[in-house]
Amino acid sequence: MTNGGCVRCRAILSAAVLLAACGGSESVNCPNLSTTCPSPQPSYTTDVRPILNARCTTCHSPGGQEAVRDLTTYSGVFSQRQAVLTQVYSCRMPPSGAPQPAAQERSVLVGWLVCGAPNN
Repeated sequence: MTNGGCVRCRAILSAAVLLAACGGSESVNCPNLSTTCPSPQPSYTTDVRPILNARCTTCHSPGGQEAVRDLTTYSGVFSQRQAVLTQVYSCRMPPSGAPQPAAQERSVLVGWLVCGAPNN
């Protein structure tokens, strides 16, 4: 199996585990998201980055509350992709009280992560 296939398998397995044990914030309506790679794959540049910029980088950027978990660059997101998948899938991020992504935005993020988080 290729390295990309291994990454995808791990992401799918992680998402399946999360599906079985979906926790998350009780005050957030957490949608039931697919754990398969959609076709066409979401694009980091056109689909994912705008969502991250709108929903995550207020805190997850240099100078933000969670600056150590910088999500302002592809490499920053890619290096934390498993944690991002866990947090977004289980609706733990953004935290309750913060503006929440629409179900479609969560679906795009999870779909991109399950596809192996390609730099596309």
